[in-house]
Amino acid sequence: SEEVGFDTYWILEHHFTEFGLTGSLFTAAANVLGRTKKINVGTMGVVIPTEHPVRQLEDILLLDQMSKGRFNFGGVRGLYHKDFRVFGVDMEQSRAITQNFHQMIMESAQTGCMSSDSEHIQFPKVDVYPKVYSKKVPTCMTAESASTTEWLARQGLPMVLSWIIDTSEKKAQMELYNEIATEHGHDISKIDHCMAYICSVDDDGDKAQEVCREFLKNWYDSYVNATNIFNDSNQTRGYDYHKGQWRDFVLQGHTNTNRRVDYSNSINPVGTPEQCIEIIQRDIDATGIT
Repeated sequence: SEEVGFDTYWILEHHFTEFGLTGSLFTAAANVLGRTKKINVGTMGVVIPTEHPVRQLEDILLLDQMSKGRFNFGGVRGLYHKDFRVFGVDMEQSRAITQNFHQMIMESAQTGCMSSDSEHIQFPKVDVYPKVYSKKVPTCMTAESASTTEWLARQGLPMVLSWIIDTSEKKAQMELYNEIATEHGHDISKIDHCMAYICSVDDDGDKAQEVCREFLKNWYDSYVNATNIFNDSNQTRGYDYHKGQWRDFVLQGHTNTNRRVDYSNSINPVGTPEQCIEIIQRDIDATGIT
């Protein structure tokens, strides 16, 4: 990635699934940072509620120092019920815990100390080392629901837009974010958002489609089986957006794996170089994200 000019390499966290082999993103990031000299390395993302915020901050500060500011702390609240059950966290509190922990981590990175008497965790004030290298540790968070988008906008924090939504949804999400961020006094021109994609490029567009189709067929089935929130009998609160999205997929016939894959291929840069550029440019024009 560094040799061909990419500016950031992102690492994804998953547990207990065959499609995710990286359970410790900080360890993986340390390895990549140690093997490179210029490229930034980001986590997308650390499942914030499942690990103590002090431990997360220690890892963040260490990577920030060792890499001289090349580390980007990306976080998520988590979607897979096994993560919460195994690590002993109430899944219904994932949004509140994520917001609480993330705010503590980012504030404490600047102050060098952390304490908490919140309803989610309590511990006395401790000094956290090493000291921060960057003026401000870069951070971002995956945003899919309106609730997460609104919270990030109030904080002026960057979003990572999902690859499973189309251009019109991305545009609407950015419009919501920009309106709220502006209301809270943030300069939206200085907030560096990202868009995530599934990408497959080949001079033969059909070949690019087929490569992506084979990958996504296996991934989609594993994804649906990895979390139980899509089951009609599941009553877990706090995931209304994801359940609603799944119901929309059902109504559109996208529970059929082939139809779901075809839809994903149509909204992501999958095809010839020219087709991929056209898709990405369409999203850039709609969202303003570059």
